[in-house]
Amino acid sequence: MRRPLVQIGLGALVLAAGVLLLLTALGLAVSPALWAVVMACGGIVFGYVFFSDRQSWWAAIPSAALFGLAVGTLMDLDPDGLAQWTEVPVLALIGIGFWAVYLRDHRRWWAIIPGGILLTLSIVMALTAAIGGAGTGAVFLLGAAITFVLVAVLPGGGARRWWSWIPAGALAIAAAAVFAGTAEWLTVLNVIWPIVVIGAGALLIWRAVRRRAHPERAGSTEDAGHV
Repeated sequence: MRRPLVQIGLGALVLAAGVLLLLTALGLAVSPALWAVVMACGGIVFGYVFFSDRQSWWAAIPSAALFGLAVGTLMDLDPDGLAQWTEVPVLALIGIGFWAVYLRDHRRWWAIIPGGILLTLSIVMALTAAIGGAGTGAVFLLGAAITFVLVAVLPGGGARRWWSWIPAGALAIAAAAVFAGTAEWLTVLNVIWPIVVIGAGALLIWRAVRRRAHPERAGSTEDAGHV
């Protein structure tokens, strides 16, 4: 990683943000699109840090957050349309940032929790904007339960985290109870079901790619199953 280049880039972005703040303080109109450009450039800089230096795993989080804020700022330019969906890309991209931290090094399994919760919140926000608040509490609880299931089943360096099955089970039961008490739960399920199918397909692809990348692990697992 070219550290001086990164420092120059960040310095230029801070300078640009300061100029925009000064113009706003002087009462001059500053287009939100300019802020979006500055934030997107910041996301690019932190993204460069993340991809060029394996030890700079943390850079994925501000990179994703800045990209999300940039998208949200642009969506705010359409107050009668896209503005009602602003929170969706912001939360989703920050969640993806945490997943990038985990994928960089599975020993940082803790990133699964904020990553899963933030993606769940983005789905909840999307459902709220699309069909209202009916059943969204149950969707959040279900997403949180799935997050803790992933904590238990995905690789994470050391021993399996069996304890995560406890909150996963409790949250799943709570989600079922909320679903049962929601009159519009079938409408919500019609939206959730395709998402579950997509997730299952993505999991199958991920496992196939992982086995292809580490054939020796797959072979040892199969041999153990025959013993």
